[in-house]
Amino acid sequence: MPPEKNTDVITADAQAAALQAILAAHGRPATEVLAGADAARERLTSASPQTTEGPYYVDTDGEVHQRADIAEGRPGVPLQLRITVLSADQGSPVPGATVEVWHCDALGYYSGHLAHDPDTLPTMNESGHVPPSDGSRFLRGGQPTDADGAAEFNTIYPGWYFTRSIHIHTKVRVEGREVYTGQLYLPEEYNEAVEAFPPYNQHTTLQRLPNKDDLVYRSAGGADLLLDVNPVDSDRLERGLTASFTLTVTVP
Repeated sequence: MPPEKNTDVITADAQAAALQAILAAHGRPATEVLAGADAARERLTSASPQTTEGPYYVDTDGEVHQRADIAEGRPGVPLQLRITVLSADQGSPVPGATVEVWHCDALGYYSGHLAHDPDTLPTMNESGHVPPSDGSRFLRGGQPTDADGAAEFNTIYPGWYFTRSIHIHTKVRVEGREVYTGQLYLPEEYNEAVEAFPPYNQHTTLQRLPNKDDLVYRSAGGADLLLDVNPVDSDRLERGLTASFTLTVTVP
């Protein structure tokens, strides 16, 4: 069970102040400090902006849990996620690639890290990761792309956590080789709407950070990584949303 937390509201301004304190203490770019050593690692270039995998990635030595339904019953607004992978050189679909996704739940918790309070900064190891505290793996999984280069997932709309706006992490591997690592973002109009629904509205201790105030979004091409989101029922957003994005990657 997640640990109890205090009931004081942590505002967006307080989160910004915390980031400034990190900058002052480390004398390094905020995105590198938050992401650890991975942010400094060179990535393969591609048409889609790349960024760090973040501290909550659970390394499986390339053996991704293959499944389309990653929700595992976690409460939240249903989200049908479709990611299409195209070759940056030819603009053609990349079939047979593995698309891996992971994100936090409606209250900001990542599976494998239920001991960490999402209202606080994590303590990372030398590789820039938070060591897993448990064996849960909800809201994580991978799928092979089809003939159109597309992989689909049934999940929920993510919540938010300290210093970060709402986002979904993704990796793409081709023939076992990592060719893309990035973060996809949700449009503010839907972020604002979803946070009013349960269980999102129960996360009252941390003010949701908008995209414009997220340093990773601002410094790593976040405006070019916004998912195309549409409601399943325009009159009842809580019934579910669809989200799609086309990634262009450099294929080895």
